[in-house]
Amino acid sequence: MVHSAESLLPTLWHNLSAAVLVLDEKFIIHYANNSCSELFGLGIKRLIGQPLSAAFSHHHINIERINQYVLLDGVDCQQHRVDVVFIDNRAATLNLHTRRIQHQNITYILMECRRIDDEVRFDQASNQLHQYHAARTLIRGLAHEIKNPLGGIRGAAQLLQYEGCQSERDQCAELIIEQADRLTELVDRLLGPNQLLHKTPCNIHQTLESVIKLSMLDNEHNIKVVKDYDPSIPDIPIDQAKIQQVVLNIVRNAQQALLTGGKITLTTRIKHRLRRGERLMKKALLIQITDNGPGIADELKETLFFPMITNKDGGSGLGLSIAQTLIEQHEGMIDCDSWQGHTEFNIYLPF
Repeated sequence: MVHSAESLLPTLWHNLSAAVLVLDEKFIIHYANNSCSELFGLGIKRLIGQPLSAAFSHHHINIERINQYVLLDGVDCQQHRVDVVFIDNRAATLNLHTRRIQHQNITYILMECRRIDDEVRFDQASNQLHQYHAARTLIRGLAHEIKNPLGGIRGAAQLLQYEGCQSERDQCAELIIEQADRLTELVDRLLGPNQLLHKTPCNIHQTLESVIKLSMLDNEHNIKVVKDYDPSIPDIPIDQAKIQQVVLNIVRNAQQALLTGGKITLTTRIKHRLRRGERLMKKALLIQITDNGPGIADELKETLFFPMITNKDGGSGLGLSIAQTLIEQHEGMIDCDSWQGHTEFNIYLPF
């Protein structure tokens, strides 16, 4: 049975949907499966023995990156949405995955190529739709927030036209100033925080303990908070007040979504070689906030960090947008994953 399975390997290799190449350290093609012939528009015999560059008339493959990560560091390297033009002038967008392999004391590069033109077009259409809905929600939210103070300003200005009593005129002027300040505050919040960070080495667990104390001041549903800390984590240079603001906002959102018996878990860990898209953190602190609530509505997931996006009555929809800005100021990342009974926010801060 094992022998039969081994005899299938060449057939499996050539029938993979991904185009698979084996290159040497000089990027000379040594092996290629049948999907390579379909992708590159060249027969396998014409590919083998040729440099990788010979398969393209133009490409944006980052060869230096493969040299650094794959050949020198021995780490898998992924390149997404790489634009290429084959020698027959067909244009395509590829996802590439490269890995170092050793065979008989010789180093090779295993390269998997997958064409994603249709996926890119679908993603673009989907993103445009999400952006349209987000923009509509933003405009409606702004209109609602702006109309109230504008109505107050207009009413006060009309009273000023006819009011002869000085005290009444003063009250109208105060109302106009108050509503103008309210509009200014709204604009400032939309623009996001613009203060410079004041980073100092901080114990992240002290910051989280402060968040827990503040969140417990308003805990009408008796939500339980569970701590899952890694005590070996050293001090990290952050703006403690800003990170506390981010975590407290997420914890309070979770509290508002949970009912009696709900649980929020705060977790800290160290992560190594963390990649999100094109961004790479060699070492990062993970702060994870998890709850067992109803989850985030599907229609909100794609636009969760957009301003004015909220499903809470009376919510401004600015909390998570500001949180993302503060994390990006720290050169970190924040993401969210949610389904029924589970929502988690992951904050990554670089060391």
